[in-house]
Amino acid sequence: MYQLRICTNEEMRTLDRTAETEMGIGPVLLMENAGRAASEIIVREYPRAGLDQEILVFAGKGNNAGDAFVVARQLLGLGRKVRIFHLVKGSDYKGATSENFKILQKMKAKLTHIVEAQEIEAFLAQAGGFDLAIDGIIGTGLKGDLEGHFYDVVEIMNRHFNEIVSLDIPTGVSGDSGQVKGIAIEASLTISFGFPRLGHFLPPGANTRGKLVNVDISLPHRFSVEGDKFLLQAKTVARKILRRDRYAHKNTFGHVLLIGGSPGRTGAIAMATHAALRTGAGLATAATWGDSIRDLVSQVPEEAMTWSIPESERGYEKHSEQLSQFSALVMGPGMGNRPEARRLLENVLGYFPGPVVLDADALNLISEHGMHSLCQRRKAPTVLTPHPGEMARLVGWKKEQVVNDPIGALKRSVDLTHSVVLLKGAATLMLSPEETMYLNHFPNAGMATAGSGDVLAGMIGGLLAQGIPGFDATQVGVYLHSLAGARAARKVSPRGMMAGDIIRSIPGAYQELQKRYGEEEEPRMARLL
Repeated sequence: MYQLRICTNEEMRTLDRTAETEMGIGPVLLMENAGRAASEIIVREYPRAGLDQEILVFAGKGNNAGDAFVVARQLLGLGRKVRIFHLVKGSDYKGATSENFKILQKMKAKLTHIVEAQEIEAFLAQAGGFDLAIDGIIGTGLKGDLEGHFYDVVEIMNRHFNEIVSLDIPTGVSGDSGQVKGIAIEASLTISFGFPRLGHFLPPGANTRGKLVNVDISLPHRFSVEGDKFLLQAKTVARKILRRDRYAHKNTFGHVLLIGGSPGRTGAIAMATHAALRTGAGLATAATWGDSIRDLVSQVPEEAMTWSIPESERGYEKHSEQLSQFSALVMGPGMGNRPEARRLLENVLGYFPGPVVLDADALNLISEHGMHSLCQRRKAPTVLTPHPGEMARLVGWKKEQVVNDPIGALKRSVDLTHSVVLLKGAATLMLSPEETMYLNHFPNAGMATAGSGDVLAGMIGGLLAQGIPGFDATQVGVYLHSLAGARAARKVSPRGMMAGDIIRSIPGAYQELQKRYGEEEEPRMARLL
């Protein structure tokens, strides 16, 4: 089964070196393959570009400039009008980049060395309109903030061009974190080479790349399966969904207990309960504190049962015995942090034998009271669902550290809890102690609404109740949640979406996912992401 690997910058450089030393696939060939594939995509996406007006190619330094030179040569070979601005002296280029620069010189291509950004400004002012600009300034070789005339050229390009194609990654975006280093190219299309980088999917840089197409550059196939980070895709997810027995009864599909809610906050656990049932759990019981049970009863679906959480020590003993009747448990949405909540969480982690999803206030209790070891000792799967702020508290970092190093934070949280952890966001990251990392990239402004996370927790709990393994249930829940959100956005618009719209769209998301499951894979040469 084909999976799309995601790399860090250093991992991609290592693959390039391995291809050269072990297979003889050197930089000249890789650069040629990248440039040829990119030029074909540019012509396909912009069929009139370069026929009447010039395509302007901006080349900076390193291999990104070399890729730009190959693209320029290929476009010239296709009869397109091209002008190249290089921000580094030709004599400073090395290796494959230098070779491709010299070829353009011998072809008498229009090459102009830019020392000051004002030269570009003056040229654009007197030359009139242009179809397209190609960004080959720095790419993934970026090490610090953009400055000097590199910064100025990026600013001028953003101001003057409606259509910019970035090679590998928009200049100014970190390939490892997605952070914008001072300023970044605002691309309409980005063509990544070999394997996409994390920065293609992580905000804020992901917002600058436009449409993303990844192209094969003839790296060995084994490179695509040897990594530890992959993009979560429809076929991968669909194959993890268990087939349903037509002759089954409600107990076949599990009984999920959902604990949460508090005065004025029972809606969170009610939505999680509704989501668990919509995701396919056979039975669902919603539990809350005695002072909130009447509100909860009025909010949960008619199909759900309710339970008042015992608050005495004797009640906890009885509660421990009752826990064994459930297939899975979700705890945290709207629960609050009253003293009884800590004892209840300790009870659940210590005595419940099945899989557990911990969300919202349950995560805050773990962080506040250092309860990570209770998660470590559990034999059944434990799934943690923090957003960046909750993740920061969970691992003892500042929120800014989590945003700048989400991979490091995710690995730290898994080390501390030995649990499946997902870091929520427009790009959601998932990791378990034994598995590879998956990234779900499904940006949707409509999902940034109250209750969306509660719905996700309920969905994962519903999947666990049906017997889907912990990490598989997490992947299916995250992808299905995003797919349902996309359907809701199409129906009511992202601006008008509420969490209830996501819940109502779950059945349709299932149908859409099953349809995708039967489709053929896209060709390896170029994949639109």
